[in-house]
Amino acid sequence: MQANLAPFAAVDALINQGVSQTLANAMASWQGGQCFGVIFNRTPLDGYLDHAVTTDRQTVAMCIANAPGIAEGSMALVLAGQPCEVTGPVVADASGWATFPIVFLN
Repeated sequence: MQANLAPFAAVDALINQGVSQTLANAMASWQGGQCFGVIFNRTPLDGYLDHAVTTDRQTVAMCIANAPGIAEGSMALVLAGQPCEVTGPVVADASGWATFPIVFLN
């Protein structure tokens, strides 16, 4: 049964690559490796004292095959040349993509 699914794995990888190249708005690297495209999003957070303090929630969406072992607390992700820490759980969907929060370390 596994052998029959192999052609679909190649198609899935091709689709993920196309999505990364088409929708990516930032470049990242994992543990100093090759650069790959990610979708970076910054949204304002509403909350207590929002008139006095400006806060943003920063998230990254990416194919986790590009960063094997990435998890909450990881500090080996570099986004647009800036190191960052993964501050939330990394849970991939069926396509192998995950969206998770980050904070920049610099």
